[in-house]
Amino acid sequence: MAKRLNTVIIVPHSKANFIKFSFSSRTFFGVAALGVLTFVLSLMAIGFTGNAVDRRAEVDHLQEENRELQQANDLLEQTILEVQERLDDFEERTARLALGAGIEPESTGVTAGDGGSHSVSVGGPFDRLPEDPESLKYQGDWIAEKLLEVEQTLTAQGERFACTPSIAPVVGLITDGFGRRRDPINGRMAFHRGLDLSGRRGTPIMAPADGVVVFAARNGGMGRMVKISHGFGFTTAYGHLDKILVEPGQEVHRGDEIGHLGNTGRSTGPHLHYEVSKDGKHVNPLYYILDAY
Repeated sequence: MAKRLNTVIIVPHSKANFIKFSFSSRTFFGVAALGVLTFVLSLMAIGFTGNAVDRRAEVDHLQEENRELQQANDLLEQTILEVQERLDDFEERTARLALGAGIEPESTGVTAGDGGSHSVSVGGPFDRLPEDPESLKYQGDWIAEKLLEVEQTLTAQGERFACTPSIAPVVGLITDGFGRRRDPINGRMAFHRGLDLSGRRGTPIMAPADGVVVFAARNGGMGRMVKISHGFGFTTAYGHLDKILVEPGQEVHRGDEIGHLGNTGRSTGPHLHYEVSKDGKHVNPLYYILDAY
């Protein structure tokens, strides 16, 4: 069987000669298949090249984000470390304040978010909390709670001190002390419930602590008398005054002038009879005079 040929004739317009190509059908289809294959491979190459470029750009972007996140993480770790160091310092200072305020040095459990417990001891060794935001929060809460306790304790102590007799109402010669003695008028043995301080008539009498005047008038053998309730169970009384400068219901503060030393009532000479009571029981006033004697 004769081989079947295909002929292509090209006739140029500018020349009389023409060009003729003859090829078999098998050659034609082979060339055509090769061309299609080349075209498809070219498209695939272009696609892969584009995808590679896109992936490279995405990788570069992710690497840049990773660098930024690493920098942010380093900054966060440094900040947490600095905050932890400051909290540790605050914790130690708070513990010392607590001891100074008289708060018992008991351990306070600070529970972390993982259910564990970190023991923070007041005034003693303590376990350093892990450096993470959750633990910092719990440590900060403990410090705030302890500072509030210290503040409340110191405030209460300040109020108690302000209301505790601590200064001499008048500086003078002690002529009679607290306890049993022989009465200077009738000579009989009797219990003396206060302290007698002699001095010049008209000498100012000072309140030894903050309080409220509950009595200011004559009171039999005590003559002109002032009585002050200081709170916390403390009451003071001042007898034989020459002059009273306060009235019932008036608030007074330590050092305020409440009257003048005198010789009124059952008295043998100018002096102040000074009494201190704690929870309704008379006590020695000398125990509550810190600035004299």
